[in-house]
Amino acid sequence: MEQLFKKWVNHSKEGYRRSDLNKTDVIWKGLIQQLYEWENSEDSTAKELAKYLLYTGEIRRIHKDHKKIDYDNHYVSWTLAEDLEDIYWFKSESSSPYTIITAKATKDNPGINIKGFIDAMKSEIPDYVLTSVNIYKEQEVIFPLQKSSMIKIEKFN
Repeated sequence: MEQLFKKWVNHSKEGYRRSDLNKTDVIWKGLIQQLYEWENSEDSTAKELAKYLLYTGEIRRIHKDHKKIDYDNHYVSWTLAEDLEDIYWFKSESSSPYTIITAKATKDNPGINIKGFIDAMKSEIPDYVLTSVNIYKEQEVIFPLQKSSMIKIEKFN
């Protein structure tokens, strides 16, 4: 799981979309099924890890410019960051046009909380690091880009 998350979060935020989203969609769906099993497990460690990783609640995604949103249901990166300035690549882009998409992850359609994974690891290994501090502050959640989960879309600049 750790290697999977490392590869995911260290993907460039610049340029074109990931080319392997069909493949990673299968992985994320499988992980969610595994987390559901752990959530109902008698194994307290597995149950606790599921609590850290399954995310429900509001999340946001930023698109540069005002390009059409492709609701293709692929799992992509979202953020829990309250202050968008905590997203390292956004600081340099905030003067350019951008769109903020707000969605809601639910019990039946949860996100995968990478910050939750890091926090779970830190509870056992206090100096645990998955990535840079900048990426940790982004508070990433992996969640599908689907129209049915959208709450609002805001365009800026």
